[in-house]
Amino acid sequence: MNSHRRQTHLLYLIVTLSAAIISSPSAHAAVPDTDINYNVKDALRDDPRTNGAAIVAITANGIVTLSGNVDNLAIKTYAVAEAKKINGVLGVIDKLIVTPDSHSDADISNAVRRRILNSAVIDSQELFVTCKGGVVTLSGTVASYPEEQQAALLASEVRGVKEVQNNIHTKWIDTRSDLEIKNDVITALGQDVYLTGLPITVTVQNGVVTLSGTVGNSHEKDRALNDVRWISNVKDVKNGLTVEWYENRGVKSESGTPSDEALKQAVRKSLDQDSRLIAKQITIRTFSGDVTLDGSVASHFEKGIAEQDAKNVVGVAWVKNNLVVRADQREDWTIENDVEFNLGTDAIIEGFNLDVGVKSGVVTLTGKVNSWYQSSHAAEIASRVRGVVAVINNIIVSEANDTNGGRWKKEADLVKSIKSRLRSRWTTWFIADKINVTVRNGVATMEGDVNSWKERHEAGELALRTIGISEVDNRLTVNGVAYPWDEHHVKITGF
Repeated sequence: MNSHRRQTHLLYLIVTLSAAIISSPSAHAAVPDTDINYNVKDALRDDPRTNGAAIVAITANGIVTLSGNVDNLAIKTYAVAEAKKINGVLGVIDKLIVTPDSHSDADISNAVRRRILNSAVIDSQELFVTCKGGVVTLSGTVASYPEEQQAALLASEVRGVKEVQNNIHTKWIDTRSDLEIKNDVITALGQDVYLTGLPITVTVQNGVVTLSGTVGNSHEKDRALNDVRWISNVKDVKNGLTVEWYENRGVKSESGTPSDEALKQAVRKSLDQDSRLIAKQITIRTFSGDVTLDGSVASHFEKGIAEQDAKNVVGVAWVKNNLVVRADQREDWTIENDVEFNLGTDAIIEGFNLDVGVKSGVVTLTGKVNSWYQSSHAAEIASRVRGVVAVINNIIVSEANDTNGGRWKKEADLVKSIKSRLRSRWTTWFIADKINVTVRNGVATMEGDVNSWKERHEAGELALRTIGISEVDNRLTVNGVAYPWDEHHVKITGF
């Protein structure tokens, strides 16, 4: 080949390769590491759950490394979870070290044991708890995965705990075929508004589920795993999903519009396949995206799970939860004693003087805390105690428009902060410009039209998780849903 032909051929190759690179989805400009790092720091700094000032974030090639010392396991868990939600994050390396106030191993073990015994979720009496140097080890056998996970969660919340090693083994009582499990997995992933349409392949062998394919961020990868783990008779999940930034398409951009009957069946399937629920006594009514749950469940905890399952289904715009709790009959004083004990040994509520009253299984909480998260966490702790029928949360959030440094934020700055956070999250960035935000006296009002209930919920929760915001007036409407919105409008101080 002569020199001229070589040059011409080389130029052709350069042009061809350049065109291929431009047209390739993997060549789209990734989010710069500097932008990712800024947004991660901003998310952790402005979230009352994470105490971001103590956390160092470093980003390289889309991978975020978190380091530093935190006061409890909850901060560590939320910091990792929030970092994964930032647009452009491909993975998170957790180097956070838990350094709680010192508590004796005996006190920690006793607190974990008692929490397990008074739990409305854990039926097994064959669990064992040991603690050494603040590291809790759980062992034994349970009949379902939710019991296994709930035990680990209860242990992680106890003050003084540095780490939880979960060696509990789940031994399902019933048996199901791999095909039945696979069908449920495919349905669960397809109904999740955050995962609909993603290229995920499912295989099942001897109850072990393998997920393969690509997702757009590590939060989607975790979400797929969590959706699958709650399905009955799943023994284990091998999460082989790879994170490719060019696949990142955010949440389903168009809301599903199933018929009332199709939506009813989808919600029914979601409830039936969740091993945390005994859903036989739940009836479902649907109208133009509006879902009503009637019937009964075994605990206040299950009532919340049923509502969340319904909200996760594509096409759901609102959920009315009319479920009645048929909890174990216990004397009010025993419930009150257990709730007080759980609050008193909790790492998040430690140091706050909260009062507990119980009448006919209905728990009333009063007192003051510093953030909506502490308030909602206290209510959640109460809801998981055996015998609790309902929780009335009268806890006052004393934080209003104050920042960590004690300075008062201007309302315009709070609006700017909320809008910035909406744009930085993969779950809300594509609807951020549709949302109008105003702030007055620490109350954020959100107006606009979004595609699904989950988008509405995510946006409202994000605003509420902004330091300086004590209440959210969520007036966001769901596109295509024809019902009187004022019937559903409520101010919220927690989710």
